[in-house]
Amino acid sequence: MKKSLLFLIAIALPLTGRVCADTKPTDGLVNYETPHVHPIDLTPNGQTLLAVNTAAHALEVFDVSGGQPVLVETISVGLDPVSVRVRSNTEAWVVNHVSDSVSVVDLNARAVVRTLTTGNEPCDVVFAGSPQRAFVSCSEANRVEVFNLSNLNAPPTQVPIGGEDPRQLAVSPDGLTVYAAIFESGNGTTAISGGGSVTAQNVVSRPEGP
Repeated sequence: MKKSLLFLIAIALPLTGRVCADTKPTDGLVNYETPHVHPIDLTPNGQTLLAVNTAAHALEVFDVSGGQPVLVETISVGLDPVSVRVRSNTEAWVVNHVSDSVSVVDLNARAVVRTLTTGNEPCDVVFAGSPQRAFVSCSEANRVEVFNLSNLNAPPTQVPIGGEDPRQLAVSPDGLTVYAAIFESGNGTTAISGGGSVTAQNVVSRPEGP
């Protein structure tokens, strides 16, 4: 019995050594990043491509006028940017999920010109309404915040959302309705008027999911 046991140990040791030798340590750092919502956008003139660099807390600016993207600037923004939306050829808004803020970027100056504080865990921003306003989804706060673009010093209007974790936003073709997709909504989607009213209405509910 003793001889058999020693024989088994003798066989096991070389095999174990071989397995260890073949196991390679992971090189570098693996980032734990917030999920993206709307990570890239293109200016209306098609000349500039913008992409959030979540791990670097930055916005990458590419010149695409020549057909191939060329990196021209890296702009520091807030913590964990997850969305970028262009408002014009010269202005973009970056949503910073961890720092609970939005960075307003001047694309001519290639710099942040204003930082807006938002509710907890903002995810996306769109522009809608007449006059135009900025709508920011705040996922942990379960609301959409509406900013007056002509007076960004004014506190935003808060629109409660009937669901958990509103994330991505979309605007109707006429620019008068904002849709908020909710991550834990019970398969419901909320529509917010982009016109005179900012009252949330649950208008879509599909069993198979939004």
